[in-house]
Amino acid sequence: MKRLRRWGYPSVVKPQVVKAWGLSAMLGLSGAIALAGIISTPQAAQAYIERVTLFLSRGPEEDYETFLRRAEAITRAAVQRSFDTDLLMTEVIVVVVGENQGLSIPIMEVQVTRNEWRERPDPQYWARYYESAPRLLSF
Repeated sequence: MKRLRRWGYPSVVKPQVVKAWGLSAMLGLSGAIALAGIISTPQAAQAYIERVTLFLSRGPEEDYETFLRRAEAITRAAVQRSFDTDLLMTEVIVVVVGENQGLSIPIMEVQVTRNEWRERPDPQYWARYYESAPRLLSF
């Protein structure tokens, strides 16, 4: 007959029970160590792309070249502001939509990475111009 201790557990423990508890404790401890490793590992910085759409209305008696120079100036400011505002930003895409007489047409797009912009902060260099925009906007 087994003798019970104060809390109701037998004072004599079978070897199979000890092995099972030892294995459970070892597995639980290794899981806790793995979980601690995951939790304490710093998260990798995630870089991302910002997309900006700018709308630019034609001024009175403004020709297309002047309109385009204004578009490039605001694009330069938008790209620089995007990189200055967020240090994790790796790439910016700016689309400038021109407006004239109720029509809205994309006139240019600049897609540039932070490193490219640092080397050459010129929107004309990185821009893609839409050739049909002046005709479609009735310039």
